[in-house]
Amino acid sequence: MCEITQSVRTALFLISGGMILAGVLLAHQFCNRHGINMNTLPGMFEMYRRVFKFENKLFSLLVLICMYGSAMLILMCFILTAWGLAQGCDFPIARNKPW
Repeated sequence: MCEITQSVRTALFLISGGMILAGVLLAHQFCNRHGINMNTLPGMFEMYRRVFKFENKLFSLLVLICMYGSAMLILMCFILTAWGLAQGCDFPIARNKPW
């Protein structure tokens, strides 16, 4: 059971990271196409203004799913970790593991 829990935790974490990476890369591409510098605070506000006004529905849905979906997956990962620890699973962090 602990091995399955560890595998699911890892998969959730990797999927969440992939969603975040995809969202950032696609937002960067969208901003470059529309002449927005997303590396500045006004540029980020402009991008999120367009997201929350749903000017481009596909882009808005993509960004919102990537933002909130990845947050929900990370929350599920924390809940799964807490449940696994309550069941007696040990999730070691291999920091000084010899190769």
